[in-house]
Amino acid sequence: MKIKAVVYAIAVALSTTVSTSVVASFGGGSDTLPKLERGISTTQILSLKDPKRYEIEFDRSTMLRVSSEQLPGTAGTGSFISATLYDTSGRSVAESSSYQGELYLSRQLEPGVYRLEVSGWTPSGKSDGLSNRYELHVDY
Repeated sequence: MKIKAVVYAIAVALSTTVSTSVVASFGGGSDTLPKLERGISTTQILSLKDPKRYEIEFDRSTMLRVSSEQLPGTAGTGSFISATLYDTSGRSVAESSSYQGELYLSRQLEPGVYRLEVSGWTPSGKSDGLSNRYELHVDY
């Protein structure tokens, strides 16, 4: 009987550790993430090592549309951009990616809090050029 209790305790401890790491991967609590607002975001830098995360909340069923745009004159330079939308439980509910630096994500969502994670890279791998800059266009 003691073995079952020990096995159960280990399983609970592992489950808690995994859950904590998932929350940490989103940047902690919801108050640490910038809000994803309707309109055009500020210019951001693509990064695989340090994805940009946003939070968005809906109080009713909503069609969310997110697209990205590189700075003028840099589109089609081979930059890879990827976006994944997660629900409150951390489950992926929508994804989009593009090797041309521009993505489009569209999804009908139920009321709740969602997190959008954006990452990517450029062929040069440098963060000082314009080809790794993007803006998000958000509509709902």
